[in-house]
Amino acid sequence: MNDIDIFKILSEVKKREEIKKIEIIEKSPCLVEPRRFKISAKADKPLADVLPILHLAIPSSKYSEVHGSLSFLRNGRLVGLFSDGRINASCLEDEREAEDLLMDLKKLINSAFKYYIKHGKPDPKLLELRKKANPLEIYRHLPKTNCGECGEAGCFAFATKLLNGERKLEECPQLQLEKYLEDRAYLERLIKPIRLE
Repeated sequence: MNDIDIFKILSEVKKREEIKKIEIIEKSPCLVEPRRFKISAKADKPLADVLPILHLAIPSSKYSEVHGSLSFLRNGRLVGLFSDGRINASCLEDEREAEDLLMDLKKLINSAFKYYIKHGKPDPKLLELRKKANPLEIYRHLPKTNCGECGEAGCFAFATKLLNGERKLEECPQLQLEKYLEDRAYLERLIKPIRLE
């Protein structure tokens, strides 16, 4: 088999793995904000293989292997992904926002499928480490100078925003110093061990 055949086969495998369509199957009023609505949608393939990957790539996500679900905020909207391909999103303003969010999710999910094709399932040790992610654990590995260079009142506030995905490790100038190299590496593995975007 020559190189061209291998690339052609890999390309076909990739196409089979990617989501081609996400269809809205239900639209109903949002319980929290009655002027807005929530949607239930369905991807054209199951998402079980990519939920753990997405969990490790989205800092503030919550993953339940038992229930086959992942929840997180995306563009300020609560999103739920399920192993059978169901997708829920709430508090949407209009149809355009719903379509844009689903297109964004399709791109994100497909990047997780690409990761899966290339690397397979994530190391269970990464999933175990991720369970330790909380503001106090993050704070333990920050410089604890409360210098304010990051724009936050202190290191604990920065830790909380790191966990919520509102801040990035690079925004702490002190953490970039060589003496914090091990702490920075640990926090990268803890918060976002897989980079899809």
